[in-house]
Amino acid sequence: MKQILLRMPDEVHRRLAARAARDGRSVNSVATEILDAAADADEGDRRARLRARAGTLGILRSTSAEQVSRSRRRRVIASTKGIDPVLDQLLAEERGRV
Repeated sequence: MKQILLRMPDEVHRRLAARAARDGRSVNSVATEILDAAADADEGDRRARLRARAGTLGILRSTSAEQVSRSRRRRVIASTKGIDPVLDQLLAEERGRV
């Protein structure tokens, strides 16, 4: 395992520490997860890129979900439009790449 000395603004460190405390994790594990997701953001298929970007922003959560039909998925996505501007922007950017 490699080590890195990273300089960052105090505010960024404060936010990392707050997120780590909220998740019951170390700052190092949170920073490693974010860097890993950011490094993968431009690789893979559309879904992988979206998951990597969401992970970088800290909005990715793991859940177990049943498979849904394509039409139901479209209806669900349409019903959530406007709920979260950040998520709307991510989805719009990903749709533009296709």
